[in-house]
Amino acid sequence: MSRPVTINPEAILATARKVFMKHGYGASTALIAREAGVSEGSLFKHFKDKTSLFLAALEVEVGEPAWETKLLNSSGQGDPRAALEAAGRHILKQLLIILPRMMMITSSGITIPKHHRPGELPPPLRKMQIIRDYFKKEVSAGRLVMESPEIQAHAFLGALSHYAWCEAVFNYRSAPPEVYVKTVVNTLLKATECSKSVRKHGI
Repeated sequence: MSRPVTINPEAILATARKVFMKHGYGASTALIAREAGVSEGSLFKHFKDKTSLFLAALEVEVGEPAWETKLLNSSGQGDPRAALEAAGRHILKQLLIILPRMMMITSSGITIPKHHRPGELPPPLRKMQIIRDYFKKEVSAGRLVMESPEIQAHAFLGALSHYAWCEAVFNYRSAPPEVYVKTVVNTLLKATECSKSVRKHGI
């Protein structure tokens, strides 16, 4: 007696993600099943319909990532440059995954369920809030000088988002991700050092 074939939902999702990325939401479940090496019936045992499969394939990690806690806990101690680079690398890695998938969602016409509860900030705004709070703590500790931590946080995330956008839309990279993040952080911190020097000398 032959053993039943074990269906791996994660393998189906990985295949569905590749197919949807190539063909968009118009890709058939029959094609996805064929590429995954399973029957279409087996596919629907794990996902009730095509929309459910599509949304599951586009899913990314939700909840509070470790980088948020690490960044806030590092305020007032350690090297701000290293802390921001670590946070920036994590955020950019996530953006490089999320942005192409969000573009697919937009083109599909599907309304994706919100991942935040009523009263909570959407993930992009929450990221900006975390960076802003970190900057405020560093300013209070006298380690950074910023006129507007919120605008600086917006600019930091904007630079990372633009990198992900250029790669997703134009397949363009001005530098490897690690180098790009390092340069963005250096530029940001040099600006704060200039502000500190100006204030110190009363220029």
